[in-house]
Amino acid sequence: MASTSKDEDYFFLSIKHFPSVENGKINIVEFLDASTDLVAVVERLGTVFAPVKYDMQGNIDKVKKLYKYDANSCLLELMLDEKARGKPIAAEGVLWLNRALLFFELIFKEVLSHLQANNYDVHMRDIFTVAYEGSVKKYHNWVTQQVFIFICKMSPSLPQIMKSFEIENKVKEFEMKLEKFNIALNLIRCKIDEFFKDNNLFD
Repeated sequence: MASTSKDEDYFFLSIKHFPSVENGKINIVEFLDASTDLVAVVERLGTVFAPVKYDMQGNIDKVKKLYKYDANSCLLELMLDEKARGKPIAAEGVLWLNRALLFFELIFKEVLSHLQANNYDVHMRDIFTVAYEGSVKKYHNWVTQQVFIFICKMSPSLPQIMKSFEIENKVKEFEMKLEKFNIALNLIRCKIDEFFKDNNLFD
């Protein structure tokens, strides 16, 4: 869960950023911590997002269960080692988690754009729909697509989301946090996508 040591009254302002890529490496502990905090964000969106929450948490748990790592371990190196030893089961969990990261990256990008334009009346169902179509929809079967269409239609409004994130009175701080968070998310997600392509994983 997000740390409460600072800005403890403002949930979103305390969530962890995704780690930077250092010398081509991604620290797995920091990656999993940030992913777990993102799941906590999803939980704040309401029970309608429960399928998304459980899917993301399931992939995080798969990685934690199947990889042996310490505070200095690199996620990419662990996936390469798993590939060399056989079927990359945990890496597949990273793949699906990374697809979910793109979904939320697109959501946050649109939310940030509307906040900067002082447009609080935007229909979040439209933002969620665009993000879904631009990320994971093509990987889903018809049944799963219908579930996501329902989720998008039942999504909370932007003011409701801001209230659940406890930042309705700290909009500028939220904008700054969201922008920095999304930049870090994009860089880490692109690095993982690049890794999969370079190593011919999940073509």
